[in-house]
Amino acid sequence: MPPGEEGTRPRTVVVGILVAGAAFVVARRSASDSTRSANSADRTAKAAEAISEASQAALEAATAQLEVARREHGWLEAERARRPIVDRVELSEIRARPGEETPPGVFRVGFINSGDRDLQGAILTILVDPGCAAVLTDRWGNPDLDQSKDETHERWPGVTGVPRAFDYFAGRVNAEVGVASLQYVCVPRAGRFPLRVKLFHAGLAGRGPWVDAWIDLNEQGVAGVVRLSDAGFAGEQEGRCDDFDRSPT
Repeated sequence: MPPGEEGTRPRTVVVGILVAGAAFVVARRSASDSTRSANSADRTAKAAEAISEASQAALEAATAQLEVARREHGWLEAERARRPIVDRVELSEIRARPGEETPPGVFRVGFINSGDRDLQGAILTILVDPGCAAVLTDRWGNPDLDQSKDETHERWPGVTGVPRAFDYFAGRVNAEVGVASLQYVCVPRAGRFPLRVKLFHAGLAGRGPWVDAWIDLNEQGVAGVVRLSDAGFAGEQEGRCDDFDRSPT
């Protein structure tokens, strides 16, 4: 060993050890940082996956709610489109069945709801000549308990001048889908009398049908009904006025 080198070799070894130790520490820290970075990246990936799954679940929930809302909207639109339909008011005599007699002076007022919604709270108004002394009855001519009536004046088809006087009965009626609603009227006096029947409801086309007719009764009380439209008059609403185009208060 050359002179002077004995003292430098231990220092070199020490330095080498220190350098190696520092490199180990750096490498360990680097490995630790890499592990933390990897863990952080894994957590980030898992968080992103969770967010994606939550977003997908939220999207599916929103889609389901939208479908429910669409179905409810369709149901509401269909429900709104449903309405009662009454094409006409029918008037007819009471025909005796085998083994029975026709109740004298009784005739029938009726209509059928042919729509797809029940008719509720409609106003049925029966206008009669004051001189005929009409009363509301059942099919056999037995008077109803309620005979409330009032008077009004309305024009009559083919009659000019002052509107003629009528007594009228007015009451609320209901009719389920496909079901007929009937009211019976008895006129106890012989003669020929004008009759007007109106059915009012805001949900009906034109706010409801009506009919003008003549009631013919002979001395035996046999009632005959002649609709003015069947007798050649131009239109059943020729004499119409708006007295009953709204619910009475």
